[in-house]
Amino acid sequence: MRRYKKYITKGINEPLSKVAFHKKAPIKRISMLSKKTISESKIHAAVHFVDAVDKKISKYSTLHKHDADEINMILSDSGKLFYEIQLDDEIYKVNSPVTVFIPKGVKHRADAISGKGIFVCLIMSNKYKTTQS
Repeated sequence: MRRYKKYITKGINEPLSKVAFHKKAPIKRISMLSKKTISESKIHAAVHFVDAVDKKISKYSTLHKHDADEINMILSDSGKLFYEIQLDDEIYKVNSPVTVFIPKGVKHRADAISGKGIFVCLIMSNKYKTTQS
């Protein structure tokens, strides 16, 4: 018997609009690890493929918070994937490669501005709650 086969799962394509406090955007989102895929995992992981080269992407994320820490990694081969990050009332313009640590309870949003690359989201619980305020 293969004991660890259950720990190897396929990602699930999910539109960004299915995520609380996010609107439809031209970003391919794949949920890689969640309570749906491996219930005993202690984290939630999703990967967003962003292509904002020669395209204007409207803001799609609304300020929200989680009851768990979150880590965002913004990556690009060219170093030219730009994001606007808001943490409480502070707004930052960042470009890849960058890591953003968001402590639990901090209101935040992340919106792609331009470029092409990958946005990785890790929430350090698979049973977290998301609220707007």
